[in-house]
Amino acid sequence: MKYRGPEAIDRYRADEPGAWIAVPCGHCGINVQALVVACAVDVDNLPHIAQWLQCSNCGNGMYVNSWGHLFPRRSFLPSVEGLPEDVRAAFSEACKCLEVSAFTACELLCRKILMHVAVDKGAKEGDSFKAYIDYLSAEGYVTPPMRPWVTLIRDHGNRSTHDLATPTQERAEGTLMFTAELLRLIYEMDYMARKYTCSKQTT
Repeated sequence: MKYRGPEAIDRYRADEPGAWIAVPCGHCGINVQALVVACAVDVDNLPHIAQWLQCSNCGNGMYVNSWGHLFPRRSFLPSVEGLPEDVRAAFSEACKCLEVSAFTACELLCRKILMHVAVDKGAKEGDSFKAYIDYLSAEGYVTPPMRPWVTLIRDHGNRSTHDLATPTQERAEGTLMFTAELLRLIYEMDYMARKYTCSKQTT
């Protein structure tokens, strides 16, 4: 596939076939039919190698590359309260990695967060991942029903560390979702309990 330059740019009218595609807007967050303003095609006029879109709801522009990745991606930032600042920063970075299709980086950060949480709760720094999970289990932070998906965070992070193959979007989203749940149970629930206990005492 070879890009032919500006002459390879096709511009669409709104009434032409293929002028609209369904996407989740990365600006307003709504599932929309976006107008294909223009696209670049390969030398054989076959697959698009780039598409420029306009959201039919907010009017902002988006871009789809030759791998079908949409930019900007709709924000994937589960709300988790009560996080220590360094954990919050790492979690936010993992979410941003997912938004820009950096799926390996997302899973590596989730692995790092799991390690940090164990150390933050008293585990010995520099220990093995198995030791960290065992510590969180022994201290009651990870219950038996949680163990399989905490292991999943570890395993996906290990695969992203050692395998050249890029994880799929779905796998990275799952890893991040389980990480968010772990953070909710370890930090947010304690934060909310203290918040409402203090609120009750002042009324």
